[in-house]
Amino acid sequence: IVFGKAASITAVKKVKPNSAKIIIDKTFTDEILDRFDSIRHNVGEVSTGEVRIEMQHIMQKKCAVFRTHDLISKGIEEYSKVESSMDDIDIKDKSLIFNTDLVEALELHNLMAQSKVTLHSALNRTESRGAHAREDYKERDDNNWLVHSLAWLNDKGDVSMGSRGVH
Repeated sequence: IVFGKAASITAVKKVKPNSAKIIIDKTFTDEILDRFDSIRHNVGEVSTGEVRIEMQHIMQKKCAVFRTHDLISKGIEEYSKVESSMDDIDIKDKSLIFNTDLVEALELHNLMAQSKVTLHSALNRTESRGAHAREDYKERDDNNWLVHSLAWLNDKGDVSMGSRGVH
């Protein structure tokens, strides 16, 4: 409800009555539809649920609140194996109507991307702050880490890190 209200306030400010349509480059929509279709028509040997459970186990055990460099690194290593199984997911229901199998797979793709960025962010941040407790860096380090951490995941699956100042 909160985000719905915020979205509606922003929409009222940005979208003016009778304004011209925004023209979106067809290559962007084609990429999105191609990704959607490739997931929808995937045939493999494992279920979405099996892969999701493996990913959840890694995140719960290797990237919990209390973590170390070695633990997170092991999580990244294990994650890579699970990530490679994404192409082996079997989507049984190919329909476009009330397809919970497809929705679950689409959600997993998003969760996998988020998990990968979270693992790399946790490894990158060498301090303890709030819910991020590095047992190998027990102290808060405002000199180096009083920043907003930024992470990007590119089309090839590579994670890059950055930061921006706190206002």
